[in-house]
Amino acid sequence: MYVSSGSLTDETRKEVEDFSKWILDVGDGILPGLLLSANGESDWIRILDDLLIKDQGRGIQALIDNIYPNLKERYLDSSYLQERAIFVPKNVDVDKINSKMLSLIPGPTRCCLSADESCCGDRNLSNQDNMYPVEYLNSLKPNGIPDHCLELKVGVPVVLLRNLDPSIRLCNGTRLIIQKIHTHIVEAKIITGTNIGRLVFIPRTIMSPSDTNLPFVLRRRQFPLRISFAMMINKSQGQSLHRVGVFLPNPVFTHGQLYVAISRTTSRASLKILILSQGKPVGYTRNVVYKDALGRVQNA
Repeated sequence: MYVSSGSLTDETRKEVEDFSKWILDVGDGILPGLLLSANGESDWIRILDDLLIKDQGRGIQALIDNIYPNLKERYLDSSYLQERAIFVPKNVDVDKINSKMLSLIPGPTRCCLSADESCCGDRNLSNQDNMYPVEYLNSLKPNGIPDHCLELKVGVPVVLLRNLDPSIRLCNGTRLIIQKIHTHIVEAKIITGTNIGRLVFIPRTIMSPSDTNLPFVLRRRQFPLRISFAMMINKSQGQSLHRVGVFLPNPVFTHGQLYVAISRTTSRASLKILILSQGKPVGYTRNVVYKDALGRVQNA
């Protein structure tokens, strides 16, 4: 976490220090909370009022307008895109936001189709590879790999899903901007890390999901990319951004997720959070922190 203080008055510096402490208290799970879940924990905390997007009627669009103002005029500005993102706990909501934002970008959409096949780790099982029609394989959307139809546009930000060349920091989680889309190669510009501005070439690669209940191994040949206007919270670690949105249609569900999301910002004014209350008190969300685990780490 880095919260910018710069040359501040005493009053403003106090506000920065208070905000920094609030973020750390979220991470430590020591803010006072309400008991609203069946888990017996008072872990529903109130988000600071000025951080909230309160226009529930416009919902996601209000958050988009706040984090990506003047998008149609500035989407080709790499510095504009590299300093902002929306973070979400679940893949399904990441896809909703990215699909909505892709439709706002001028220009044609390119649907890059994957080549999918099934295989089995036990080669003694005959005809396993032919049991599943390709249409079924194409319909699968497991976590960690791109969809069969990967929709891209020139100028959109994407995140890399695989380690391709660590020597130039072309690794899982690197953000890029699409420059050109070819049949077998995507040209993109790096916008995070130590090689910002470097032009790279992303090939199609063969990927398999690491965690699946499928009775076979899915092998998908596709560009290892995903649009990154919105990203999973776990992809945000290590980033420090000037404009951060957090969308919580449902509460976070794993240890430290809320802290990771809100600590990507460089200032209080640059963080906005949209919570869909769904019958809960307005402005409250769940903060999952395993305090026993934190205590063991601190005492190690």
